[in-house]
Order: sequence, then structure tokens, then C-alpha cells
Amino acid sequence: MSTSRVKLTKSFIDQLELIPAIYRDSEIIGFALRVNNSYKTYIVEKKVNGRAIRCKLENYEKITLEDARILAEQKLKALSDTNFLNIKSNSHKKNDQPNLSEAFQAYMKHHKLKERTLADYKKVIEKYLIDWREVPLVKLTQQMVEDKYIQLSKSSYATANLCMRVLRAIYSFSVKYYQNKKNETTIPVMNPVDFLNSKQLWHKVSPRQNYIEAENLKKWVHAIIEYNERGQKYETNKDFLLTLILTGFFRNECESLRWENIDLGRGTLSFVNTYNNEEYILYMGDFLWSLMKKRRVQIKGEWVFPSMKSESGHIVNISKVRKRINEKSHVSFTFQDLRNTFNFVVNNLSNEPLFIKKTNEKRAKLDDKKVIKYQEIRHKMNKIEEEILGSCRDQLIAEINNYK
Repeated sequence: MSTSRVKLTKSFIDQLELIPAIYRDSEIIGFALRVNNSYKTYIVEKKVNGRAIRCKLENYEKITLEDARILAEQKLKALSDTNFLNIKSNSHKKNDQPNLSEAFQAYMKHHKLKERTLADYKKVIEKYLIDWREVPLVKLTQQMVEDKYIQLSKSSYATANLCMRVLRAIYSFSVKYYQNKKNETTIPVMNPVDFLNSKQLWHKVSPRQNYIEAENLKKWVHAIIEYNERGQKYETNKDFLLTLILTGFFRNECESLRWENIDLGRGTLSFVNTYNNEEYILYMGDFLWSLMKKRRVQIKGEWVFPSMKSESGHIVNISKVRKRINEKSHVSFTFQDLRNTFNFVVNNLSNEPLFIKKTNEKRAKLDDKKVIKYQEIRHKMNKIEEEILGSCRDQLIAEINNYK
């Protein structure tokens, strides 16, 4: 098979006869046209760790030269990716033509997903794309993706977007992961989900900003106070919901709260911000501080909100309890709504941040002005408790004191 380096143009490619040869582009190093006895196809070539890798992009008749160049640049960048090299060095399935389920399993092995993200991905594969689980990735077409997206959009734009993002991630990973013995990819490089971009089909979904309004907040608090759980020791679910709305934590942050994160002597609660990996301190209001003291007397284990039923040892997504509170209070809310409610109240009462970096807090221990500032923060947290809990706050504190 002859080889040469030329500037690939449409007119040049059109006049080529079907005689086996590779024509390497002079503008994008690694981009080439491969001619066989029956077809012409775009490819990319690159040496990775001393090993020559050749990947098919798409047949000449199915894609424009301009799009092929864009794909080539993306693929060459991917081949240089450290993650790609690590994936390949651990690959034992180079000859496979995976279906969606198999590709998903491989994806999970090579990605450390957060618990919530993993649950979302599994739901997509096992519920929304269940009819595609046995479909080989090479059989997925742009039309199939478009039809599925339109179908899912009839129920929820957000769900449709999530499903396509998950599918796009798994497909892109599989292009890098699966190779044949010639180190050629076995999955077409063009991701069928990208077709949604070119046709501008993606739906814009605004983030939820719902919160419990003042007139409904009183009903919600009364429903929490009157909620009588059966088979639940130490009012764990009730205390969890109150902690959630009085801290603004994400659900999973609050669920996995450990006693090591709480300093009952100083009335502080620490957590790690996942965005910057910094540890922060929150000064609890008097009610929440009393609540935590009560729970510590009751509970000797690792978790602040333990559960005998969950594998993790702590409560996980108590959606059934949330629905019962919905029905009892006639106030529809989500766990995110509790976080939004806290933030709404904070924004109305204070312009200063209530969360302090732990490193800054340590430096300020000997600074009298900083100590005064932290006392002001606790005062603001008490104001937030009064705004959220209303007149019930004093009743709740009294109940805790009587328990002691």
C-alpha cells in the first residue's frame, strides 16, 4: 500500500481511484485518508508510548472534509490524553464490540463517581435506556438518539438532558477504551449524541430555585413537630429535616454527617466544600446546638443520623418520610427546597458569609475582634432559627431541655 503526504481537498479526494493507499494530510499531522478497493475513509494515526495507533473516523461519503478535520483534531487530542493512556494500559477487552450495558460497566470501573452521580447513571441505564442495554454501541444511530430524546422530553426536559449526557460520556469513553489487535478503535469516533448539538435540539432547563414561602413555612414546621414516627428511634428523620433547613446542607452532606464533624463544646459544625476542597466551620444557633447535644446523649455510634437498614450505616434519601410530611402539611417540598429556604432567609437577614474557612478560624483564636465577630455570627444563626421555626423554636428548645 503506497503512502504520500498531500493537502487533502475535496477535489483531490474525488479524483482518487479505489486503489489501496494512504494519503496523509500536510496540514493536520496524524490526519489521513485511507483508500481501499471499495471505499475511502478518514483516519487518524498517532504514536502513543512507542506504539502506533490508527483509528477510523468515518467513511468519506458520510461526512464532509471540514467535519472530518474537526473530528481528527478532537481524536488526536484524546489520544494524547493521560486518561486515555491509563485506560489502554489496563484494557483487556480490545476485541469487543460492547453493548450499552457492557460499556457502562467498563465506564464505572475506570471512573470514581460520587454516590449520587452513580445512582443517577444507574437510573438512566436501568430505567430510561433499558431498551438499549443490549444494543451494541456501533448500532446506535443519530436518528435513534434523536427519537429517544424526543420521547424522553415528553415527560421531562431535565431527564432527557441527563440521559443524553450519560450516553455521551459512556460513548466517548468507549471510543478510547475498545480497540482491535491492530490498535484501531472498534467504535465509530463520531458520537451520535453530538448530533443533538448540530440540530440545536437540546432543551434549556433552568435550575430549580423553589423555596418554602413564609405562609407555608409555619405549616411545614408544625407538621414536623407533630410527626410521630413508628419504628424510628430518637426522632432521627425529624431531626434530620430540621438540621437540613437550619444549615443549608445538601441532602447527602447532611445524611453522612459524623460526630467527629461536630464540636459540642464550642457549638460548631464542620464540613468540606466539594468545589474547592476547603474545610469550613458553621456556628450553630442555640436550638440546633441543643438538638445535637440531645442526639449525642442518645447515640454513641459514628453517624449523627444512623440507620440500621442502610448499607452505609446512615440514613439515605428518606423520600417516603418527605412525602408523608408533604401530605400532612399540604406543602410540597424537596430536599433541595430546604436548602433554598435556608439560603433565602440568610440573604434577607445578612450580607456577610456565615461559613468560615477552618484555616482562618484557627488563625483567629487569639484575636479578640474575630471572637466578637463569631459571636455575631451565632447571633445571626439564632435570628435565622427564629425566622424559620417561628414561635415553635422556644417550644422545641423547652422539649429538649425537658428531655435532658
